[in-house]
Amino acid sequence: MSRQEQRAPELQRAWDSMESVKDDPAVQGWLGEIDRLGPRRSRNDRRRGGWAVAASLCLVIGAGFAAYLHFAPSQYETRVGEQRDVLLSDGSRITLNTNTSLNVRYSRTRRYIELERGEALFSVQHDAKSPFDVAAGGTITRALGTEFNVDLRASQVTVSVLEGAVQVAASNQLARQVATRSGATDDPQSGLATIAAALAKGEAVEIRPQERRVISEKADLKRIDGWRNRRLEFTDMPLPAAVEEFNRYSRTRVVIGTADLQSVRVSGVFRIGDTDGFLFSLREAVGVKTLDSPGQVTLLRGGS
Repeated sequence: MSRQEQRAPELQRAWDSMESVKDDPAVQGWLGEIDRLGPRRSRNDRRRGGWAVAASLCLVIGAGFAAYLHFAPSQYETRVGEQRDVLLSDGSRITLNTNTSLNVRYSRTRRYIELERGEALFSVQHDAKSPFDVAAGGTITRALGTEFNVDLRASQVTVSVLEGAVQVAASNQLARQVATRSGATDDPQSGLATIAAALAKGEAVEIRPQERRVISEKADLKRIDGWRNRRLEFTDMPLPAAVEEFNRYSRTRVVIGTADLQSVRVSGVFRIGDTDGFLFSLREAVGVKTLDSPGQVTLLRGGS
């Protein structure tokens, strides 16, 4: 395949982007200048006109390419244990937690983020003409000029507000699967039903489709602040829950090998990804034994 053929899709997208800005007043003004040059000009005028045409074409192409860069969809992701900050073209910022993947699609009228897996924190620049929406697990969270966290897991979606407020909606199908206190009704036009009309700072909503429940609760701001700073903080947490949270950040999986450890509770602050430190604390505080195997550590009751 030739280089020209390889670049054809890229050039087509750039051309499509130029089409989208052809009606822009600035672009129309440049083209008007070209028209006003007219056919009756001196040699110097024609030379100057040629440069004007070339400059105008460069401006048009530049505007089209800038629009392409602005509106082209982008994908961002992190691996297990990795975190990443992304600054968007409008000044909004996304912080991706471990093992997260999302798509960003901007248009003239909407800023749309699709969270495919994982967890992300959104710090949004307000723009009344361009709503900022995050889709995750059948839900849509609309920012009302705010900072909020979306945590997508296998059985639930949790939206937590750190600043400002958000509106949370779900697909009509999902809304019918869960019981909501808001008495949400289907909106056939948008295909969405409101779950939380105005979720404020310090509040959270947890949608559990399999349990047919929507739970309003206080946002776990300590947990969110913790992962942003590469630490996990457990306060009298059941060991299974602590292990599950720790495993999100490590390729070495910790598993509980004896049933009597299920009721053990743990407290402490741990550095994300520090498997040795986590296991050392469990040995000292709980008295567990560990059995190592490739990619896995099994926790056993001391004396087992």
